[in-house]
Amino acid sequence: MAALTVMAVTRRNGTRVSRKKRTRRKRRTRSTLYKPLPQTMKILLKGRTYETGTGVSPPIYYPYGILEFLNRGGSFTDTMFTLYKWAVIQHCKITVRLVNLGTEPLLAAIAPLPFDWTTGSPTMSELIDCPRSTKKTTGGNQGSDKTILTRSISSREVLGKAYQIARYQMNAAQAASTTPIFPNEPAWIVGISSFNSSTAISYRMEVEFEWHVDFYNLDSI
Repeated sequence: MAALTVMAVTRRNGTRVSRKKRTRRKRRTRSTLYKPLPQTMKILLKGRTYETGTGVSPPIYYPYGILEFLNRGGSFTDTMFTLYKWAVIQHCKITVRLVNLGTEPLLAAIAPLPFDWTTGSPTMSELIDCPRSTKKTTGGNQGSDKTILTRSISSREVLGKAYQIARYQMNAAQAASTTPIFPNEPAWIVGISSFNSSTAISYRMEVEFEWHVDFYNLDSI
């Protein structure tokens, strides 16, 4: 590090006085600072699945996760679980795009209900009459008619007064499982039927999910 000598001249009582002033050049260093990986991460994940259905005695029901991925969390889910051990879902949105392949009109409905709700052989009317149910119909034009249903709900809303989201925390194994933590936990129930429940139906369906997820417990291994 080089030293510089500077001659400074001042006047004291009219007398010229010189003095030496030493300065030292300071080396300036630049360093890049990186933030550590956050202990928690709140992100939006998208998942998608496709269904092809044919039935001679509808309705046909499909359960999809609200509080869990149920093996439909998308490719990024596996990546996130390499960083974090646990995750909980705070909000879920479902979009169903239904294409009618038959000649008869179709009736489609969605409602947040217990996952095992379909074990009691319910009717389509029961699904439609459920609180927070949404329904739509399609024409019977053999693939040229389609309908879209969209619903969203938060974990707090679907659990109501029994709100305990910690009960539904998932690790990597549970996120990949199609079996829910609790058999009666809230889930999306999608029902497809003809109007008279006796006419054969045929359709294809795209189901898209958006999950607002909290990942936490950063894995340091």
